[in-house]
Amino acid sequence: MSLIEELKRRKVFRVAASYAVVAFIIFQLVEILFPIFNFPQWTQQFVVIIILLGFPIALIFSWVFDKTPEGFIKTDAVKSKEKKKNEISKNTPFLNDKRNWMLIGGIVGGILIGWFGQSTTEVVEPINEKSIAVLPFENLSQNEDDEYFADGMTEDLLTELSKIKDLLVISRTTIMKYKNSSKSLKEIGKELGVANILEGSIRRIGDRVRITGQLIKASSDQNLWAEKYDRDIQDIFSVQDEVANAIANALRIELSDEESMMISSSQTESVEAYDLYIKGRQLSYSYQNTMRDEVINLYREAIKIDPNYALPYAGISRVRMSQRSMQGMDLDFSKMAVEEAEQAAKKAVQLGPNEAETHFALGFFYNQTEEYEKAYSSFNTAIMLNPSHAHAHDEIGDVYLYKYGDFDKAIIWYDKALKRDPELVPAKWFKSEVLLRAGRAKEGLELLDQALTQNPNVAQFSNLKHSGLTMIGKHQEAYDFIINKKDLYTTESSIFQYYQALGLSLLNLDRFEELNNLIEEIENTPNSNFTHQGRYLSLLLDYKNENYQKVINGFESLDNANLYSLNSDVRRIMSDVFYYWRAKSFIALGDYQSALKETFRFRAANNHVSGQTIFDAFWPKKSYLKGLAYEGLGDRVNAIESFEDFLRIWSNADEDLPEIVDTKKRLRNLGRFN
Repeated sequence: MSLIEELKRRKVFRVAASYAVVAFIIFQLVEILFPIFNFPQWTQQFVVIIILLGFPIALIFSWVFDKTPEGFIKTDAVKSKEKKKNEISKNTPFLNDKRNWMLIGGIVGGILIGWFGQSTTEVVEPINEKSIAVLPFENLSQNEDDEYFADGMTEDLLTELSKIKDLLVISRTTIMKYKNSSKSLKEIGKELGVANILEGSIRRIGDRVRITGQLIKASSDQNLWAEKYDRDIQDIFSVQDEVANAIANALRIELSDEESMMISSSQTESVEAYDLYIKGRQLSYSYQNTMRDEVINLYREAIKIDPNYALPYAGISRVRMSQRSMQGMDLDFSKMAVEEAEQAAKKAVQLGPNEAETHFALGFFYNQTEEYEKAYSSFNTAIMLNPSHAHAHDEIGDVYLYKYGDFDKAIIWYDKALKRDPELVPAKWFKSEVLLRAGRAKEGLELLDQALTQNPNVAQFSNLKHSGLTMIGKHQEAYDFIINKKDLYTTESSIFQYYQALGLSLLNLDRFEELNNLIEEIENTPNSNFTHQGRYLSLLLDYKNENYQKVINGFESLDNANLYSLNSDVRRIMSDVFYYWRAKSFIALGDYQSALKETFRFRAANNHVSGQTIFDAFWPKKSYLKGLAYEGLGDRVNAIESFEDFLRIWSNADEDLPEIVDTKKRLRNLGRFN
C-alpha cells in the first residue's frame, strides 16, 4: 500500500480538511467578535497560535487512532475491518457521503460568516497601549481667573509628554472638549482611541501651588500612578518634568538621553514671563481677530521680562501671519506683519532650537509665503521634536497640496493630523476642500456635515458645503443653506465670499433680478473696487445670457485689474478662474484655437485651495477644456490624451459628476472606450 493510500485509510486527509474548516470558522468569529467585546489584541494572537499548534497534533492523532463504535482505538487494530469497508465504499459517489456535505457546509458557512461580519461590523483599530490623553486639569483655586493657569499646565504637560517618541499624545484642541465633562474615563478613552488618561487638579494660593495627578488605564479604571505635589510656584517647571518622567516609567517607556534632556530643559526660569505667555496663548485660542493685538502685547511683555524666552517670539510670528490673512485689505499692514513674523520666527528658532513650536512657527511663515520646501523642512523638524504635533502634520498636508497638487498625499497627512487631534479645525476644512477638488464631492460633504455638527460657526465649513452642493447640482439646497449664514462672515474680506456664494446660487436658480440687486449691494460695500466678486458675478450672468464675447473681454480686463488678494498664490488662482471662463466662452463660440491658448495660460497645477472657487475645481478641469478644444479642432490624439489626463487627476471622483460622464462619453465616441 502506497503512502497516499495509507494516509487515506487512516483518514488523515479527512481530519486535515475538517480541522481546516473548523479553524477557518473560528478565525472568522474571533475577528468579528473579539473587537466588539474590546478583547486585547494579544487574545486574538493567542487563539491563532493555539489553533496552529493543534493542527499537527490532530494529524498525529488521526494517524495513530481511529474512532469506532467501541471508542478510540489504534488504527492497526481495525485494519481488516477498514479494508473491507473501503472496498465496499470506494465506489460511493462523493456527494452521497454525509461527511462530505458537512465539510462543504462548513466552508460555505465560514465564508458567509466572514462576508456578513465584514459588512456589518465596524472595523475597530487596535488601541495603542502607549497612548495617552491629558484631560484638562481642574482649577481648585479660590480665584476663578486662575483658570488659564490650570489650562496652561494641562497644555504644557501635554507638550512634555509629546517629546516621548514612543508615546502617542492627543492634542489640546480635542481634549479641551472634555473639560467639565460627565463622561466616564472608559467612554473618553474609547472615543479618543487611547489606552491611558491623565487627570488632575491645580490649587494656586499666593506663591504656593498644589498639583495632583493620576494616570488611569481607561479600559479598566486601573490606577497606574498617582502623586501630589506641594511646591513653591517657582518649582512649577520641575513638577512638569517629574510628572512626565513618572508617566513614562508607569507605562514602561525607557527614555533616551535625548528625550530626557528635552523634557528637563526649560525655556525660561521666570514664572512671571511664563505666566504672561500662557495668558497670551490661552487668549489666542479664541480665534477672535479683535483679541490678536492683546495677545501680541502679552507676548511682548513676556519677552521684556526674559528676552531669551523663545516661545513668545514663536507666538508673535503665528499671530502676525494670521492677522495678515484676516486683515489683508490693508496692504501696508500686511507688509509689516510679514516682516515682523519672519524676524520673530527666526529669533524663536535661534533661541529654542529644540522646541517644536519654534520650528512650527517658522514653517507656518514659509507656508504662507509660498516657500514650500523650507516649510516642509521646518515642519519635519517640529515633528521629530514632537511626534504628536497635530498641526505640523496638517501643514505638511498643505505642502503636498500647494507645491505638488498631490491630493492623495495631502489627505494622508490630514488624516495623520486628525489621528493626533480629532478636533483640529484646519485639518478638517482642508481635507474636505481637497476631497471636493479631487471630485469626491459626496465624501467631502459627509465630512463637512460632521464638521458643521461640531463647529457650526466656522465660516469655512459653511462656504465649503455651499460649494459642494453647487458642485453636484443641488442649487436650491445650496441656496437654502447659505442664505442665513451671513453673520458668520465677520471680517471685511470674508463678507465678499458670502456674497459670491449667495450670488452663484441666485445665478444657478435663474433669479436674475435678485442677483442684480446683490451685485449692486457688493459694489456699494467698502473696498469692493479691490475685489473681483461683483464683476465676476456680472460676467457669469453674461455667460448665462450667451454674451460670450463680453465675457471674454470682461475677464481679460478683470485679470489686469488692481485686485486685492491675500497672497500671490490666491491671486494666481483668480487668474486661472478668469482663463477658465474665457476658454469656455471661446468653445461656445466655436473658436477652439483661442480656447486652447487659454488653457495653456493656466498654471501647471493650481494646487492652492480656496473656498471661493472650489466648486469649479479649475485646475483639474483644465485638461477637460483642452480635450474639448482639441476635439473641436479635429485633433483626435491630443483630445484623447487630454481627456484621459483629466480622468487620471480625478481618478477617484464621483462617477455621476457631469464632466466625468461627458468625458467618458466623448472618449467612447473617439474610439477609446468600448
